[in-house]
Amino acid sequence: MKLNLTQEEKKALLAYLEAGEDCEKLSEKEWVMDLYQGEKPISLDLVFNGKSVFADGAEYLKYDEEMDGWYIAGPVETAEEVLDLLRQAGALGK
Repeated sequence: MKLNLTQEEKKALLAYLEAGEDCEKLSEKEWVMDLYQGEKPISLDLVFNGKSVFADGAEYLKYDEEMDGWYIAGPVETAEEVLDLLRQAGALGK
């Protein structure tokens, strides 16, 4: 799903990805990140394609105390939800 970001938000997101401990660069254009600090933790696969950013994968995460780890709980349905969660985490700047 395409994320409608301003150029400032795109720059802030790249800076967040480069500094984040729960972020990993897979290639020149692709990153994966886990966001645990928001209202609803998520895992994202982000692809930067020219001026656009796409969430190729977006899944909610749920903590399982018995297994002592985070597990996929279901898909994030809309780009707006992804953007809201990125904003909550501070990944898109101020």
